Amino acid sequence: MVDIKVIYEMNPPKVLYNNYFDNKIIGKNIDLFLSRTKRISEFVDGIHITDNVLGIPRVSSLIIVSMLKRMGILKPISCTCRLYDKNLISVLQFVTDSIIAGVYSVLILRGDEPVVGNKIIDIPPTKIIKTLSEYNFDNFIKLDLSFPNRIENFAKIKSKLEARPRAFVTQSISSIENLKAIVNASRPFGIDVIPCIMCPSKRNEVSAKNIDLDWSSYVNDPEKFIHEAGNLTDKVLLCSPNSFEDGLDLVKRLKKN
Repeated sequence: MVDIKVIYEMNPPKVLYNNYFDNKIIGKNIDLFLSRTKRISEFVDGIHITDNVLGIPRVSSLIIVSMLKRMGILKPISCTCRLYDKNLISVLQFVTDSIIAGVYSVLILRGDEPVVGNKIIDIPPTKIIKTLSEYNFDNFIKLDLSFPNRIENFAKIKSKLEARPRAFVTQSISSIENLKAIVNASRPFGIDVIPCIMCPSKRNEVSAKNIDLDWSSYVNDPEKFIHEAGNLTDKVLLCSPNSFEDGLDLVKRLKKN
C-alpha cells in the first residue's frame, strides 16, 4: 500500500447574503473559514481552494491563500481558476497572482454557469493549458485540468490528453474501475490523476444528487475506497460541500489508519 497524500477542498465564503453585501457577515464567515481550514490542515497533506463554486460569487481564493499563509499554514495550497468568469487577460493575471502568492498548483476548469451576470466564453480549458505553457507559466507553477469521472468516449478526451497538464483532477468518482481507465489513458502522456471523492454523509446527499453521484459502492466504507483510489494515484482530493465536520471526521479516521 502506497503512502496516500490527501488534499482537502474548501469553498470560500459567499459574497452576498439574501442578495446583499454585508461586511460584518463576510468578516465573521472568513474568520470561521480560516479557523476550519487551520483545523483540517493538521490532518491532510494539502488544501485546495475553489473559485466561485456553483457560479456563486465568493471571496477571492487568492485573498484566502494570503490569509492562510499569514496564519502560518505551510501545507501546499492549490486553487481553482474558473473560466466562465474570466477572459484570457483575467486568466493570465490570476495565474501570475497565484505564482506571486505561492500557490502550489492551479486547476483550470470551465465551471458552472454564474448565478449573476453573464458567462464568458473565451478560450476552452484545454486551450488555456496550452496557452499558459506557451507563455512559460508551467515552469513556475503546476497546471492541472478538470476531467470527467469516467471515460465514455475516448475521442472526446483526446484534446485533454494532448494539452498535457501536470495532472487531471476528476469530478467526484464512485467507481475504481472507471478510475483505472482514466489512469491507464493518462499514463502514456505522463499526466498524473487526482481523483475527487465526496464524503458520503446525510448532509452531503443533496450535493451528490445534484451531480448524479451514486456513492453506494463506498458509503459503508469510505476509508477503504479512498485507499483503493490512492493506491492507483498516490493522492486524492476529498470534499464535503455541506458539512465541514463530516469531512473533518473522515480525514481524522484516515489519519488513524
